[in-house]
Amino acid sequence: MSGRRQYEYARLWVPLYDAAALAVTRPIYLVEAHDGFEGVVAEKNTTLMGVLDELGRQGWRIDMAAARVTDATAELQLLIDATLDEADHAVAPEELAGVVGSGGDPAGVVTEFDVYGMRRRSDA
Repeated sequence: MSGRRQYEYARLWVPLYDAAALAVTRPIYLVEAHDGFEGVVAEKNTTLMGVLDELGRQGWRIDMAAARVTDATAELQLLIDATLDEADHAVAPEELAGVVGSGGDPAGVVTEFDVYGMRRRSDA
């Protein structure tokens, strides 16, 4: 008896920051799946390859040809801000304001994203 092969699809959104945010303390990646977005805050020295390796260990196959999104919505910026707020209660916003020059927003204003397609098998 053979099971039916099914695939779960998602997209990895990698923010490209403006010049004011070059000193961002930690990058953030957004995973968009069928049930919405999930923000992933990476450590300061986590590279994109490290994130891709981690997702690979979770069974994701990632298309390495990224699509550039240049008209990112304000909702994505809000999601980035909310994710960093959840993860970062140890640093006060006034301490971050001088670092990134954006009024305490640790991510800066995101204007573009590279978006990678992802899929993983889920047998029925």
